Amino acid sequence: MLKKFVLVALFALPTSAFAQDKIAHFNSQEVLTTLPEYLQMQDSLVKTQNAIEKELGILEEEYSKKYKAFMDEGDKLIESIRIRRMQEIKDIEERARLFQEQSQQRFGETRESLLRPIYDKVRNALQEVGAENNFAYILDAAALLYVNPTAVDATPLVKKKLGL
Repeated sequence: MLKKFVLVALFALPTSAFAQDKIAHFNSQEVLTTLPEYLQMQDSLVKTQNAIEKELGILEEEYSKKYKAFMDEGDKLIESIRIRRMQEIKDIEERARLFQEQSQQRFGETRESLLRPIYDKVRNALQEVGAENNFAYILDAAALLYVNPTAVDATPLVKKKLGL
């Protein structure tokens, strides 16, 4: 009899321990998009993207002019001038391709460096909210397929912690 009681207690112990774990969820997009730092980052990235697109436009315009001039005069040019102009057109293509690759890489690096402190700030707020409210887990609602309407929503707590 005692053995059965001990076995039942051993099996019930883990389930009762898990039953005490509090789980909450929060909406990361709602929190991020209301942070002033995030809005500033978005504005900065839009300005950077516009500058990149403007520079690409200049390169495309230069390419179009050279290509059109080459096509208009191509048959009339002597061989050495035609070869030089074809090389100029290829050089513009290569510069544009290289610029686009480098700017995309730098844009991604800039985005990551601007996002890192924002994510750290949210992560710290989540950890503080979790500790203050004894949550075992706070899950991002965006990654969940289903959230029970009675589940604890930590979004307001995180927003309050962040001063939003």
